[in-house]
Amino acid sequence: MREIIISHKVKGLDVTCRHCGNAESPKTPHFKYFRLEGTGKDSTTLRCLNCRTAIEIPLSELSSLYYHYAC
Repeated sequence: MREIIISHKVKGLDVTCRHCGNAESPKTPHFKYFRLEGTGKDSTTLRCLNCRTAIEIPLSELSSLYYHYAC
């Protein structure tokens, strides 16, 4: 089971940390409660800034707005 859940919406994402309950629905590529780290060629790390939980996700899971910001 993934510790951080990403749900796609029409104009953005819903990001929820199952570990601490931290949640965010950003309208821009700038997160307040999560951070994109260590972007690689095909994947990135998404970290919760509250409890420091992190998961590695493929860039294809991000919308095009977040994908360009992460690269």
